[in-house]
Amino acid sequence: MMGGENERRKHRRLLVRMGILCRKVGTMDEKAFVGNSVNISPDGLLIESGQEAAMDTGDLFNVELDISRVDRTDQIGGKVSAYARVVRVIEPQSVPKTNKKQVAFQFCSRPQFDV
Repeated sequence: MMGGENERRKHRRLLVRMGILCRKVGTMDEKAFVGNSVNISPDGLLIESGQEAAMDTGDLFNVELDISRVDRTDQIGGKVSAYARVVRVIEPQSVPKTNKKQVAFQFCSRPQFDV
């Protein structure tokens, strides 16, 4: 557990900055937007996006994170993907010092790693 007595999260969040592609599930057209992760945990992730993406709480997305290869022989690159549900959308005016929307996702499936 993180932090003080009011902390309700079961898992610690890791501060990770990487690009993320989010595709809305169940739409005929390619409703996708890109963003950057703010933090991630086994239960979900928080992302920031400057794009205008139409979404509501409860919408289901396929999220993909590209893991880039570091210049070391013992590390591999790949992609992590999972289905995730929007649990909270924080609009730009309520996020201090940024004009980016923040979206909190809860994983609905265990993230899969593809090399």
